[in-house]
Amino acid sequence: MHATTQRRAKHRLGGANTHSARLAHTRNPRILFIDDDPDLQATLEMRLRPYAVEVEHAYFGTQGIIEAIKSRPDMVLMDLAMPNGSGEYVLETMRRNRDTAAIPVVVFTGMRDASVRRRVISLGADGYLQKPASLAELIDAIGRHIPIARKESGGPHTRVS
Repeated sequence: MHATTQRRAKHRLGGANTHSARLAHTRNPRILFIDDDPDLQATLEMRLRPYAVEVEHAYFGTQGIIEAIKSRPDMVLMDLAMPNGSGEYVLETMRRNRDTAAIPVVVFTGMRDASVRRRVISLGADGYLQKPASLAELIDAIGRHIPIARKESGGPHTRVS
């Protein structure tokens, strides 16, 4: 098994700490959403409300790094173009830090250049999703890395931009 895959598997199981492993089974998964657009932050939280996940927020790159280290989310969803630390910087920093190296990161960006996608995947991103994305696409991208289930029945699938 590749070292990064081992670290990610260990993170998902809560590491060697049995309390963390038990906690993972008793709480909803937490997603840290790093994006400088407060409207998009609110929209994403609203669209994910019917699902058994918690959404935490960071509005710029360095805040996202600090929150990831402090709160150890189960997953990070982030933009690339942000003030005070671009998404690439956040990704590189997270991958170098032993406390955040195993956290799955999905880049959620409006950038359409295929070379950007290749670059962030080579930097360690676990996924890449283009804005705007339908709720189904977003749920699929999240569900590849953390369990996500509906709490209740919701409305029609709309686009998250």
